[in-house]
Amino acid sequence: MKILVTGSAGHLGEALMRTLPSKGYEAVGLDIKPSPFTQCVGSITNRAFVRECMSGVQTVLHTATLHKPHVATHSNQDFVDTNIAGTLNLLEEAHAAGVKAFILSTPAQPASSGWR
Repeated sequence: MKILVTGSAGHLGEALMRTLPSKGYEAVGLDIKPSPFTQCVGSITNRAFVRECMSGVQTVLHTATLHKPHVATHSNQDFVDTNIAGTLNLLEEAHAAGVKAFILSTPAQPASSGWR
C-alpha cells in the first residue's frame, strides 16, 4: 500500500517515514523542506503539486501543519494558507484520486495557548 505522509521533514512525519517501510508500506514523503525522508518537495498550498503527489496513493497521513512554535516566524495568513487551504487541497485531491483513507494529525495544544 502506498501512503503519502505530509510534513515528512517534521518530527511526526519523519517518524512515520522511518517506521512505515519496515511495516511493509510504500511511504512517500511530502514537505516544503527537503529532507532525507522527503521525495516530494513543495507546498500543500499548491494544488497542482498536491495532485501530482497523489498518484497511486491509497492513504494520506497528514501531519503538515503550522502550530504554536510557528507563531513567531509565520503570519496569520500563513496559518490559514497551510492549515486550512492546504488541508482542503489535500482532501479534495485525495478524493479525486480515489484515496481510501485520510488521517489528519493536529498538534495538541494546552487550553491556554490561544486560537492557534
